[in-house]
Amino acid sequence: MGVYDYKNFGTADSKALFSDAMAITLYSYHNLDNGFAAGYQHNGFGLGLPATLVTALLGGTDSQGVIPGIPWNPDSEKLALEAVKKAGWTPITASQLGYDGKTDARGTFFGEKAGYSTAQVEILGKYDAQGHLTEIGIAFRGTSGPRENLILDSIGDVINDLLAAFGPKDYAKNYVGEAFGNLLNDVVAFAKANGLSGKDVLVSGHSLGGLAVNSMADLSGGKWGGFFADSNYIAYASPTQSSTDKVLNVGYENDPVFRALDGSNFTGASIGVHDAPKESATDNIVSFNDHYASTAWNLLPFSILNIPTWISHLPTAYGDGMNRVIESKFYDLTSKDSTIIVANLSDPARANTWVQDLNRNAETHKGSTFIIGSDANDLIQGGSGNDYLEG
Repeated sequence: MGVYDYKNFGTADSKALFSDAMAITLYSYHNLDNGFAAGYQHNGFGLGLPATLVTALLGGTDSQGVIPGIPWNPDSEKLALEAVKKAGWTPITASQLGYDGKTDARGTFFGEKAGYSTAQVEILGKYDAQGHLTEIGIAFRGTSGPRENLILDSIGDVINDLLAAFGPKDYAKNYVGEAFGNLLNDVVAFAKANGLSGKDVLVSGHSLGGLAVNSMADLSGGKWGGFFADSNYIAYASPTQSSTDKVLNVGYENDPVFRALDGSNFTGASIGVHDAPKESATDNIVSFNDHYASTAWNLLPFSILNIPTWISHLPTAYGDGMNRVIESKFYDLTSKDSTIIVANLSDPARANTWVQDLNRNAETHKGSTFIIGSDANDLIQGGSGNDYLEG
Protein backbone atom coordinates (compact mmCIF):
# COMPACT_ATOMS: atom_id res chain seq x y z
CA MET A 1 0.00 0.00 0.00
CA GLY A 2 1.01 3.65 -0.17
CA VAL A 3 0.13 7.03 1.30
CA TYR A 4 -1.75 8.09 -1.85
CA ASP A 5 -3.69 4.84 -2.35
CA TYR A 6 -7.17 5.66 -3.63
CA LYS A 7 -10.41 3.68 -3.77
CA ASN A 8 -9.73 0.11 -4.88
CA PHE A 9 -6.92 1.06 -7.25
CA GLY A 10 -3.65 -0.78 -6.75
CA THR A 11 -0.59 1.16 -5.66
CA ALA A 12 0.78 1.58 -9.19
CA ASP A 13 -2.55 2.85 -10.55
CA SER A 14 -3.01 5.14 -7.54
CA LYS A 15 0.43 6.65 -8.12
CA ALA A 16 -0.36 7.24 -11.79
CA LEU A 17 -3.68 8.85 -10.89
CA PHE A 18 -2.00 11.04 -8.28
CA SER A 19 0.64 12.17 -10.78
CA ASP A 20 -2.04 13.07 -13.31
CA ALA A 21 -4.03 14.97 -10.69
CA MET A 22 -0.95 16.94 -9.66
CA ALA A 23 -0.05 17.72 -13.27
CA ILE A 24 -3.43 19.22 -14.13
CA THR A 25 -3.65 21.03 -10.79
CA LEU A 26 -0.31 22.75 -11.33
CA TYR A 27 -1.39 23.70 -14.85
CA SER A 28 -4.47 25.45 -13.46
CA TYR A 29 -2.17 28.06 -11.87
CA HIS A 30 -0.21 28.68 -15.08
CA ASN A 31 3.03 28.93 -13.05
CA LEU A 32 1.80 31.92 -11.05
CA ASP A 33 4.18 31.23 -8.14
CA ASN A 34 7.18 30.61 -10.41
CA GLY A 35 8.96 33.78 -9.26
CA PHE A 36 8.41 33.10 -5.57
CA ALA A 37 9.59 29.50 -5.92
CA ALA A 38 12.81 30.58 -7.64
CA GLY A 39 13.39 33.47 -5.24
CA TYR A 40 12.83 31.27 -2.20
CA GLN A 41 15.16 28.58 -3.50
CA HIS A 42 17.97 31.06 -4.18
CA ASN A 43 17.50 33.46 -1.25
CA GLY A 44 15.53 31.70 1.46
CA PHE A 45 13.02 32.88 4.04
CA GLY A 46 15.41 34.50 6.51
CA LEU A 47 17.76 37.37 5.75
CA GLY A 48 17.14 36.74 2.06
CA LEU A 49 13.37 37.22 2.38
CA PRO A 50 13.34 40.72 0.79
CA ALA A 51 15.08 39.34 -2.30
CA THR A 52 12.65 36.41 -2.35
CA LEU A 53 9.68 38.78 -2.35
CA VAL A 54 11.16 41.00 -5.06
CA THR A 55 11.66 37.92 -7.24
CA ALA A 56 8.09 36.82 -6.50
CA LEU A 57 6.90 40.12 -7.98
CA LEU A 58 9.39 40.77 -10.78
CA GLY A 59 10.88 37.36 -11.50
CA GLY A 60 14.33 37.13 -13.01
CA THR A 61 16.11 35.68 -16.00
CA ASP A 62 15.18 32.20 -14.78
CA SER A 63 11.63 32.83 -13.53
CA GLN A 64 8.49 34.90 -14.07
CA GLY A 65 6.95 36.88 -11.22
CA VAL A 66 3.31 37.78 -10.75
CA ILE A 67 3.71 41.12 -12.57
CA PRO A 68 3.30 40.43 -16.30
CA GLY A 69 5.29 41.92 -19.15
CA ILE A 70 8.78 41.99 -17.59
CA PRO A 71 11.02 41.65 -20.65
CA TRP A 72 13.78 39.55 -19.08
CA ASN A 73 11.39 36.92 -17.70
CA PRO A 74 10.93 33.56 -19.40
CA ASP A 75 7.37 32.74 -20.44
CA SER A 76 6.44 30.53 -17.50
CA GLU A 77 2.85 30.16 -18.74
CA LYS A 78 4.16 28.60 -21.95
CA LEU A 79 6.30 26.30 -19.81
CA ALA A 80 3.22 25.32 -17.79
CA LEU A 81 1.43 24.31 -20.98
CA GLU A 82 4.45 22.34 -22.16
CA ALA A 83 4.63 20.55 -18.80
CA VAL A 84 0.99 19.45 -18.79
CA LYS A 85 1.26 18.26 -22.39
CA LYS A 86 4.38 16.29 -21.46
CA ALA A 87 2.28 14.64 -18.74
CA GLY A 88 -0.15 13.55 -21.46
CA TRP A 89 -2.88 16.20 -21.16
CA THR A 90 -4.18 18.72 -23.69
CA PRO A 91 -6.59 21.58 -22.90
CA ILE A 92 -10.11 21.15 -24.26
CA THR A 93 -11.58 24.36 -25.66
CA ALA A 94 -14.99 25.95 -25.25
CA SER A 95 -15.69 25.41 -28.94
CA GLN A 96 -14.99 21.70 -28.60
CA LEU A 97 -17.50 21.56 -25.77
CA GLY A 98 -20.04 23.79 -27.49
CA TYR A 99 -19.89 26.06 -24.46
CA ASP A 100 -20.69 29.76 -24.72
CA GLY A 101 -19.69 30.99 -21.25
CA LYS A 102 -16.74 33.22 -20.38
CA THR A 103 -13.20 32.08 -21.17
CA ASP A 104 -9.88 33.87 -21.60
CA ALA A 105 -7.09 33.63 -24.17
CA ARG A 106 -5.60 30.62 -22.34
CA GLY A 107 -8.86 28.72 -22.61
CA THR A 108 -9.57 28.98 -18.88
CA PHE A 109 -13.27 28.78 -17.97
CA PHE A 110 -14.70 31.34 -15.52
CA GLY A 111 -17.59 31.11 -13.08
CA GLU A 112 -21.06 31.51 -14.54
CA LYS A 113 -23.11 33.27 -11.86
CA ALA A 114 -22.74 36.61 -10.11
CA GLY A 115 -20.71 36.06 -6.97
CA TYR A 116 -18.81 33.21 -8.60
CA SER A 117 -17.35 35.02 -11.61
CA THR A 118 -13.73 34.75 -10.42
CA ALA A 119 -13.87 30.96 -10.09
CA GLN A 120 -11.66 29.31 -12.70
CA VAL A 121 -11.33 25.79 -14.06
CA GLU A 122 -9.41 24.00 -16.79
CA ILE A 123 -10.87 21.13 -18.83
CA LEU A 124 -8.27 18.81 -20.35
CA GLY A 125 -8.18 15.56 -22.26
CA LYS A 126 -5.96 12.52 -22.66
CA TYR A 127 -5.80 10.86 -26.05
CA ASP A 128 -4.53 7.51 -27.30
CA ALA A 129 -2.11 7.00 -30.19
CA GLN A 130 -5.02 7.08 -32.65
CA GLY A 131 -6.21 10.43 -31.31
CA HIS A 132 -9.23 9.05 -29.47
CA LEU A 133 -10.19 10.74 -26.21
CA THR A 134 -9.59 8.33 -23.31
CA GLU A 135 -9.90 10.52 -20.21
CA ILE A 136 -11.08 13.97 -19.14
CA GLY A 137 -9.39 16.05 -16.47
CA ILE A 138 -11.11 18.85 -14.55
CA ALA A 139 -8.71 21.12 -12.63
CA PHE A 140 -10.09 23.87 -10.38
CA ARG A 141 -7.80 26.81 -9.66
CA GLY A 142 -7.25 28.01 -6.11
CA THR A 143 -7.50 31.52 -4.70
CA SER A 144 -5.66 33.69 -7.24
CA GLY A 145 -6.17 34.81 -10.80
CA PRO A 146 -4.43 35.49 -14.10
CA ARG A 147 -1.42 37.78 -13.84
CA GLU A 148 -3.19 40.56 -15.71
CA ASN A 149 -6.10 40.59 -13.25
CA LEU A 150 -4.57 39.01 -10.17
CA ILE A 151 -5.74 41.42 -7.47
CA LEU A 152 -9.42 41.69 -8.44
CA ASP A 153 -9.74 37.96 -9.12
CA SER A 154 -8.08 37.11 -5.84
CA ILE A 155 -10.43 39.41 -3.94
CA GLY A 156 -13.40 37.63 -5.50
CA ASP A 157 -11.96 34.26 -4.51
CA VAL A 158 -11.28 35.42 -0.94
CA ILE A 159 -14.93 36.41 -0.66
CA ASN A 160 -15.85 32.87 -1.74
CA ASP A 161 -13.41 31.48 0.84
CA LEU A 162 -15.02 33.52 3.60
CA LEU A 163 -18.53 32.57 2.53
CA ALA A 164 -17.50 28.90 2.61
CA ALA A 165 -16.51 29.34 6.26
CA PHE A 166 -19.08 31.85 7.49
CA GLY A 167 -21.76 32.11 4.82
CA PRO A 168 -25.04 30.33 4.16
CA LYS A 169 -25.42 26.66 5.08
CA ASP A 170 -23.98 24.32 2.42
CA TYR A 171 -22.28 27.18 0.55
CA ALA A 172 -19.11 25.11 0.20
CA LYS A 173 -21.04 22.00 -0.80
CA ASN A 174 -22.96 23.82 -3.53
CA TYR A 175 -20.02 25.91 -4.77
CA VAL A 176 -19.29 24.05 -8.02
CA GLY A 177 -22.94 23.67 -8.94
CA GLU A 178 -23.36 27.44 -8.74
CA ALA A 179 -20.05 28.32 -10.40
CA PHE A 180 -19.91 25.77 -13.22
CA GLY A 181 -23.26 24.01 -13.47
CA ASN A 182 -23.74 24.66 -17.20
CA LEU A 183 -20.13 23.97 -18.13
CA LEU A 184 -20.23 20.58 -16.46
CA ASN A 185 -23.43 19.73 -18.34
CA ASP A 186 -21.49 20.36 -21.55
CA VAL A 187 -18.59 18.24 -20.28
CA VAL A 188 -21.04 15.37 -19.71
CA ALA A 189 -22.37 15.68 -23.27
CA PHE A 190 -18.82 15.85 -24.67
CA ALA A 191 -17.73 12.81 -22.68
CA LYS A 192 -20.71 10.75 -23.79
CA ALA A 193 -20.19 11.77 -27.42
CA ASN A 194 -16.68 10.36 -27.14
CA GLY A 195 -17.79 7.11 -25.53
CA LEU A 196 -16.60 7.95 -22.03
CA SER A 197 -18.28 7.42 -18.66
CA GLY A 198 -17.87 9.19 -15.35
CA LYS A 199 -15.18 6.68 -14.39
CA ASP A 200 -13.03 8.24 -17.12
CA VAL A 201 -13.04 11.66 -15.42
CA LEU A 202 -10.37 12.88 -12.99
CA VAL A 203 -11.21 15.92 -10.84
CA SER A 204 -8.47 17.84 -9.06
CA GLY A 205 -7.64 21.23 -7.59
CA HIS A 206 -5.65 23.04 -4.91
CA SER A 207 -6.81 25.36 -2.09
CA LEU A 208 -10.16 26.88 -3.09
CA GLY A 209 -9.81 24.52 -6.04
CA GLY A 210 -9.56 21.64 -3.57
CA LEU A 211 -12.76 22.88 -1.95
CA ALA A 212 -14.31 22.74 -5.42
CA VAL A 213 -13.21 19.11 -5.79
CA ASN A 214 -14.93 18.21 -2.52
CA SER A 215 -18.00 20.22 -3.57
CA MET A 216 -18.27 18.39 -6.88
CA ALA A 217 -17.94 15.03 -5.14
CA ASP A 218 -20.74 15.99 -2.75
CA LEU A 219 -22.99 17.02 -5.65
CA SER A 220 -22.00 14.23 -8.03
CA GLY A 221 -24.82 11.85 -7.18
CA GLY A 222 -27.64 14.37 -7.52
CA LYS A 223 -26.52 16.73 -10.30
CA TRP A 224 -25.50 16.34 -13.95
CA GLY A 225 -27.60 13.20 -14.19
CA GLY A 226 -25.31 11.44 -11.73
CA PHE A 227 -22.66 11.21 -14.46
CA PHE A 228 -19.79 12.18 -12.13
CA ALA A 229 -20.82 9.86 -9.28
CA ASP A 230 -18.04 7.39 -10.09
CA SER A 231 -15.39 9.91 -11.14
CA ASN A 232 -12.03 10.14 -9.38
CA TYR A 233 -11.46 13.04 -6.98
CA ILE A 234 -8.06 14.09 -5.62
CA ALA A 235 -7.88 17.42 -3.79
CA TYR A 236 -4.79 19.28 -2.60
CA ALA A 237 -4.69 21.69 0.35
CA SER A 238 -8.47 21.83 0.61
CA PRO A 239 -9.90 23.59 3.66
CA THR A 240 -12.98 21.33 3.44
CA GLN A 241 -13.63 17.61 3.31
CA SER A 242 -16.49 15.98 1.40
CA SER A 243 -19.16 14.10 3.33
CA THR A 244 -18.71 11.26 0.82
CA ASP A 245 -15.91 8.70 0.61
CA LYS A 246 -15.05 9.75 -2.95
CA VAL A 247 -12.22 12.21 -2.28
CA LEU A 248 -8.57 11.75 -1.37
CA ASN A 249 -7.59 14.96 0.41
CA VAL A 250 -3.84 15.49 0.31
CA GLY A 251 -1.95 18.26 2.06
CA TYR A 252 0.92 19.29 4.26
CA GLU A 253 0.31 19.10 7.99
CA ASN A 254 1.88 22.56 8.37
CA ASP A 255 -0.25 24.14 5.63
CA PRO A 256 -2.61 26.50 7.52
CA VAL A 257 -5.33 26.15 4.86
CA PHE A 258 -5.40 22.35 4.67
CA ARG A 259 -8.25 20.93 6.83
CA ALA A 260 -8.97 24.42 8.22
CA LEU A 261 -12.67 23.57 8.34
CA ASP A 262 -14.20 20.49 9.93
CA GLY A 263 -16.05 19.14 6.94
CA SER A 264 -17.30 22.56 5.89
CA ASN A 265 -17.79 23.93 9.41
CA PHE A 266 -15.74 26.70 11.00
CA THR A 267 -14.53 25.77 14.50
CA GLY A 268 -12.33 27.35 17.14
CA ALA A 269 -9.40 25.36 15.79
CA SER A 270 -9.80 26.76 12.27
CA ILE A 271 -7.64 29.81 12.93
CA GLY A 272 -5.07 27.91 14.99
CA VAL A 273 -3.65 24.40 15.00
CA HIS A 274 -6.16 22.07 13.31
CA ASP A 275 -4.47 18.69 13.14
CA ALA A 276 -7.34 16.40 14.13
CA PRO A 277 -7.31 13.31 11.87
CA LYS A 278 -9.71 13.36 8.92
CA GLU A 279 -10.94 10.11 7.40
CA SER A 280 -10.34 11.25 3.81
CA ALA A 281 -7.04 13.06 4.40
CA THR A 282 -3.32 12.44 4.62
CA ASP A 283 -2.72 13.83 8.08
CA ASN A 284 1.03 13.69 8.73
CA ILE A 285 2.99 14.89 5.69
CA VAL A 286 5.25 17.80 6.66
CA SER A 287 6.85 20.36 4.34
CA PHE A 288 10.22 20.88 6.01
CA ASN A 289 10.81 24.38 4.69
CA ASP A 290 12.68 27.37 6.11
CA HIS A 291 9.65 28.49 8.11
CA TYR A 292 9.06 25.09 9.72
CA ALA A 293 12.75 24.77 10.61
CA SER A 294 13.06 28.25 12.12
CA THR A 295 12.75 28.76 15.87
CA ALA A 296 12.30 32.50 15.31
CA TRP A 297 9.42 32.18 12.84
CA ASN A 298 7.71 29.71 15.17
CA LEU A 299 7.64 32.18 18.04
CA LEU A 300 4.56 33.50 16.24
CA PRO A 301 1.44 31.34 16.58
CA PHE A 302 0.56 28.86 13.86
CA SER A 303 -2.52 30.34 12.22
CA ILE A 304 -4.19 30.88 8.89
CA LEU A 305 -4.03 34.56 9.91
CA ASN A 306 -0.22 34.39 10.20
CA ILE A 307 0.82 35.05 6.59
CA PRO A 308 4.37 33.55 6.78
CA THR A 309 2.86 30.11 7.48
CA TRP A 310 1.36 30.22 3.99
CA ILE A 311 4.74 29.29 2.51
CA SER A 312 3.62 25.69 3.11
CA HIS A 313 0.51 26.27 0.98
CA LEU A 314 2.07 27.31 -2.33
CA PRO A 315 1.39 24.97 -5.26
CA THR A 316 4.99 24.60 -6.50
CA ALA A 317 6.08 23.15 -3.13
CA TYR A 318 3.20 20.70 -3.41
CA GLY A 319 4.25 19.61 -6.88
CA ASP A 320 7.91 19.16 -6.07
CA GLY A 321 7.60 17.68 -2.58
CA MET A 322 4.60 15.42 -3.07
CA ASN A 323 6.03 13.97 -6.27
CA ARG A 324 9.25 13.09 -4.44
CA VAL A 325 7.17 11.05 -2.02
CA ILE A 326 5.82 9.03 -4.96
CA GLU A 327 9.34 8.46 -6.27
CA SER A 328 10.68 7.30 -2.88
CA LYS A 329 12.11 3.79 -2.60
CA PHE A 330 10.16 3.53 0.65
CA TYR A 331 6.80 4.46 -0.89
CA ASP A 332 5.31 0.96 -0.62
CA LEU A 333 5.98 1.00 3.13
CA THR A 334 3.87 4.12 3.69
CA SER A 335 0.17 4.42 4.44
CA LYS A 336 -2.31 7.30 4.50
CA ASP A 337 -1.44 8.34 8.04
CA SER A 338 2.33 7.76 7.90
CA THR A 339 4.57 10.52 9.22
CA ILE A 340 6.46 11.78 6.16
CA ILE A 341 8.91 14.69 6.34
CA VAL A 342 9.62 16.24 2.93
CA ALA A 343 12.75 18.38 2.58
CA ASN A 344 11.80 21.72 1.00
CA LEU A 345 14.63 23.92 2.29
CA SER A 346 16.10 26.86 0.41
CA ASP A 347 19.71 26.73 -0.73
CA PRO A 348 20.97 29.04 2.07
CA ALA A 349 19.20 27.05 4.81
CA ARG A 350 20.13 23.62 3.49
CA ALA A 351 23.82 24.02 4.29
CA ASN A 352 23.33 24.09 8.06
CA THR A 353 19.82 22.81 8.81
CA TRP A 354 19.02 19.21 9.76
CA VAL A 355 15.86 17.83 8.17
CA GLN A 356 14.05 15.99 10.96
CA ASP A 357 10.66 15.51 12.58
CA LEU A 358 10.17 18.55 14.82
CA ASN A 359 6.49 17.68 15.40
CA ARG A 360 5.59 21.38 15.49
CA ASN A 361 2.00 22.58 15.80
CA ALA A 362 0.57 19.09 15.46
CA GLU A 363 -0.68 16.08 17.33
CA THR A 364 2.06 13.72 18.49
CA HIS A 365 3.47 11.68 15.63
CA LYS A 366 3.47 7.93 16.15
CA GLY A 367 5.25 5.04 14.49
CA SER A 368 8.02 5.18 11.93
CA THR A 369 9.01 8.43 10.26
CA PHE A 370 9.90 8.68 6.57
CA ILE A 371 12.26 11.56 5.73
CA ILE A 372 12.46 12.32 2.02
CA GLY A 373 15.33 14.52 0.89
CA SER A 374 15.74 16.51 -2.30
CA ASP A 375 18.27 16.15 -5.11
CA ALA A 376 20.59 18.52 -3.25
CA ASN A 377 22.85 17.81 -0.27
CA ASP A 378 20.33 17.73 2.57
CA LEU A 379 21.37 17.04 6.14
CA ILE A 380 18.94 14.32 7.25
CA GLN A 381 18.49 13.19 10.83
CA GLY A 382 16.26 10.40 12.12
CA GLY A 383 14.81 10.07 15.59
CA SER A 384 14.90 7.30 18.17
CA GLY A 385 12.41 5.08 16.33
CA ASN A 386 12.60 2.86 13.26
CA ASP A 387 12.90 5.69 10.75
CA TYR A 388 13.47 5.61 7.00
CA LEU A 389 15.87 8.21 5.56
CA GLU A 390 16.28 8.89 1.85
CA GLY A 391 18.65 11.51 0.47
